[in-house]
Amino acid sequence: MVFVMFPQTDMRVSRFFIFGTHFYLSDNPLLLLIRDANRVLPCIVVPMMVVLMMARPLKRSARLMTRQALFVLLSYVLGSAIMVHLFKDFFARARPQDVIEFGGTMEFTPAWQVASMCERNCSFPSGEAASAAAFLSVLVFVPNAYRKYVAALLVPLSMIVALNRVVLGAHFLSDVVLGWSLVCSLMLWLYAKMGLNIGA
Repeated sequence: MVFVMFPQTDMRVSRFFIFGTHFYLSDNPLLLLIRDANRVLPCIVVPMMVVLMMARPLKRSARLMTRQALFVLLSYVLGSAIMVHLFKDFFARARPQDVIEFGGTMEFTPAWQVASMCERNCSFPSGEAASAAAFLSVLVFVPNAYRKYVAALLVPLSMIVALNRVVLGAHFLSDVVLGWSLVCSLMLWLYAKMGLNIGA
């Protein structure tokens, strides 16, 4: 609702990171390293979950681990892959560096507005913010007694990784916030639907 009621919030935030028509931190080595690390994580996590799924263990504790692996896999596949790309294709929103105000040729459109401004790899929502959120699904493997402590470390890191996309000029703030939030909402629903909250 904030981004719908105050659509210029996106432009104001992006202007903090632009000089002329160039996002001055877009070539920062540390920020690019954070981006690349986030891109590599699914390539590590998803195959590991597939291996756990294929093991088909018989012990009750091992069956729980298989269900946990399925939860992580679904978080990535349904969240940061299918849902995000369906939204990108439907809303077709231009990225910050492509809008007229920042030296591009496309019009700025608010979040949730169907734009038809780009044909592929569009801005809304952020796939990498969604991926950063999906990584939080691995918390399901952390014992309940320690989960909140590990979450206190991982959640802020996940948010930083997501917001990094705004600093680089690749996404608007709403792209990142909503991409991250949509996947987190999906994970909460899956967590309850799969019965992982029982005894948690």
